[in-house]
Amino acid sequence: MEPIRRDRWPLGINNVARANRLPEGALRNLVNLDPSADGILALRAGYSKVVDCQGARAAFAVGEFLVVVDGTNVLSYHPDSDSTVMLGQVSDAPVSATEHAGQLFLSTAVDSVRTDGGVLKPWAIRAPGFSVEAIPGGTLEGRYRVAVTATGADGEESGTDSILVDVPAGSSIRVLSDDPRTLRLYASAVNGASLYYQKLVFGGGVVLSSVRDDTEMLTTDGLVPLPACDELVSHHGVIVGRSGPYAFFTSPMYPHLMDPVSGFFQFPAQVRLLAATDGGVYIVADKTYFVTGLETATPSQRTVLETDAVEGTAVKLPDGRVAWFTRYGQVLGTPDGQAQLVHRQSFAPDVADRGAAGVLSHNGNEMVVTTMRGVTGQNNLATGDFADLEIDDGQ
Repeated sequence: MEPIRRDRWPLGINNVARANRLPEGALRNLVNLDPSADGILALRAGYSKVVDCQGARAAFAVGEFLVVVDGTNVLSYHPDSDSTVMLGQVSDAPVSATEHAGQLFLSTAVDSVRTDGGVLKPWAIRAPGFSVEAIPGGTLEGRYRVAVTATGADGEESGTDSILVDVPAGSSIRVLSDDPRTLRLYASAVNGASLYYQKLVFGGGVVLSSVRDDTEMLTTDGLVPLPACDELVSHHGVIVGRSGPYAFFTSPMYPHLMDPVSGFFQFPAQVRLLAATDGGVYIVADKTYFVTGLETATPSQRTVLETDAVEGTAVKLPDGRVAWFTRYGQVLGTPDGQAQLVHRQSFAPDVADRGAAGVLSHNGNEMVVTTMRGVTGQNNLATGDFADLEIDDGQ
């Protein structure tokens, strides 16, 4: 019998059809080979070591740099110079990050830092504690609102919770704080709602005997830092993070602050995945949702798929689409909120609770490479190979 030769496999792997009923151009499995766009098989891309690590836990790109979390060390690798420098340290807790506005924002249960690949700076800015009281002497009278903020490495202001104080006639306002940082004092006009910058707070306290209302207006009242998140993505002017059944998002143009009242969505199950496109963000919990308008006052969501996902497998494609992995195989999501199970009829992978994914460009091919982490479970949608064994006892 003449051997059967196949040179082209344009349909790739199919483990849903029975092994003896594979469609023309499909195959059952591949080892160390990948089909190209025209179906010709080629060896999978190799790899080479660029950074020596003791216990690498995560790697993220920012600009021309690769930021690696090696144990508790945060390293920055520059491919052009093939050099590595240490930026600082974080705790040994799980770490998540996203590139946003030219910086990499990193979050652990303990740390909140950011870097451009050259310097590590604080991300979250702790709001200062302070107290307010009316004291005799001065020209103030009526009800005033007072707030104090701290500033970060680049002048960004912390959130704050303003305080109302009733001032008798002929009084001043004294503001006290034991925070050692240089603080900024804001106050409203009498019976006013908007707060305006007044002066710096030095040495633990300051007295306010008059109020200006022609200076910089306070815009961070009531805002707080983003909580520690298991995954972060960047979308337009906001950072989106997930933790438990919640998806949080920062206030527009304030990547270090969020609104604790309106800056989140809650879902019926743990949020397992975030995937951001130009048109909106896919959020996968018990189902797959598409959320739009996060940078506006009226964000909205709708259901696009009735399936969950493998945590950690979201990746952005060069054409603006996103992809992630499910028990039905790969999903492709478009910027207009159309999600498609592209392998539903041909591939049923074994999946685990968590995974990782990336886009690989090699030999003219662009591929999404996904790997599972932990114990994988058998997918009952796949067909198997069976054999019947009959034992003859000799009788």
